[in-house]
Amino acid sequence: MSGPLDGTVVWLTLRQLFVRRRFIAALLFSLLPFALAVIFSLGEKRTDPQTARFLFGMYREFIVGTMLPLAAVVFGTAAFGGEFDEGTIVYLLVKPLSRWRIVASKYVVAVAATVLVMLPAIVLPWLQIGRGILPGKVPLVFAEGIGVGAVLYCALFLVLGLSSRRALIFGLIYVVALEFVLSRNAAGVKSLSVREFVLTVVGKLGEGIRSLDPGTVSLETVWWMGSIILVGALGLAVRRLGRFELAERL
Repeated sequence: MSGPLDGTVVWLTLRQLFVRRRFIAALLFSLLPFALAVIFSLGEKRTDPQTARFLFGMYREFIVGTMLPLAAVVFGTAAFGGEFDEGTIVYLLVKPLSRWRIVASKYVVAVAATVLVMLPAIVLPWLQIGRGILPGKVPLVFAEGIGVGAVLYCALFLVLGLSSRRALIFGLIYVVALEFVLSRNAAGVKSLSVREFVLTVVGKLGEGIRSLDPGTVSLETVWWMGSIILVGALGLAVRRLGRFELAERL
C-alpha cells in the first residue's frame, strides 16, 4: 500500500483492537450515555431547561471528561501493547517498513477506534431526549471536539504503550491524576489538559448556543500546546520504535 499508512499493519491493528471481548465491551461502553438518557426520560416529566442542563452536563463531565480519555487510553496503549502481549512485535519489526509508517498506521487506527466508540455516545442521547430542545449543532460540535481530543490522547497513549508493559495502568493514573483531579482544581494545569482543550474547541465551534461552556483556556493555547503534544508524542514514538531492541521484550 502506497502512502503514509500500511494496509497490513492497519488491518492487523484493527483485529487486535476489536477482538470479540473488547468489541462487546466497547459497544456496551458507547451505549452508556444512551442508557442514562433513557432512564432520565422515564422519570417524572422534566422541563426543557432541565433536559438541556442534563444533556450538557453529561456531555461535558461524563462523555468528554470520563469516557473519552478512558476509550483513548485503552485503544492508544493497546495499539502496540497487543503486539507485545501476543509476541507479534518480532514479525512487525522485521517487515521492510519504515518505523514512522508503522507508528502512523497504528496511530490512525487508534484514533479512528476511539472516535468510532464515542460517536454513539454523543448522538444517541440527543436523539432520545434532545431533539426539539437542543439544536442539531450541539452533538456536531461535541463530535468535532472529541475528534481533537482523540487525536491528542491517542498520541500520548501510543508512545506510552511503546514504553512500558504497564502502559494501561500508567495511562489510567495519568487520566485520574491530571484530567480528573489536577486540571479541575489547579488553574495552571488547565493549559496541559486535553479535556480543557476539547471543551474550548466545543465552545468556540458552538458560539451562540445558550448554556454551552466556552472553555477555560484560550484557543491559541489549544493549538500551540496541542501541536507540541501531538508532534512531540509521535516523534518520540518513532524514535522509540526506531531504537527498539528485540531482546528488550523477548
